[in-house]
Amino acid sequence: MAKVVQSQQQVIVEPWWAKGQIIYIGLGMGLLWWVLTAILRQYVVEPIACRDLSAAASCINAVGISGSIAAVLVAVAGTWALIRYLQPRPIIISVATLILLWDLSSLVNGMTWWATLLAALFFYTASYGLFSMVARIRWMAWALTLAAVIVVGIRLLLVLY
Repeated sequence: MAKVVQSQQQVIVEPWWAKGQIIYIGLGMGLLWWVLTAILRQYVVEPIACRDLSAAASCINAVGISGSIAAVLVAVAGTWALIRYLQPRPIIISVATLILLWDLSSLVNGMTWWATLLAALFFYTASYGLFSMVARIRWMAWALTLAAVIVVGIRLLLVLY
């Protein structure tokens, strides 16, 4: 008599159209980061930080501060968009992207507006795409571990180079 062994898939399977949605969400989050960074720098951080000379260091780093605030707001909006479009484990995608791209504003500081926009679109789309593949791993512990290893590895490469 034959014994039936059931196997479980190791990756969450989605329809073909659902995989393309993550690219559009990543593009949208990159555009949102760029817009929020510009708005926050112009209308919130610079007016508050550049009032007097005692806060001159904050005034110089206005782009970095506004980029960090925008990254947190984009992570919240990205989580909502990922939940809305039924992506698996949206917290892994959003938080890993937030940690990975926390200093994106310091990376693009001094670039022209269109180069900053292209960099934000590329990095957010690539990050959302990468971590969406990681989030499809069926076991939560493996997905979290792999996301953490990727984030730490890329951050170490950025620090070293």
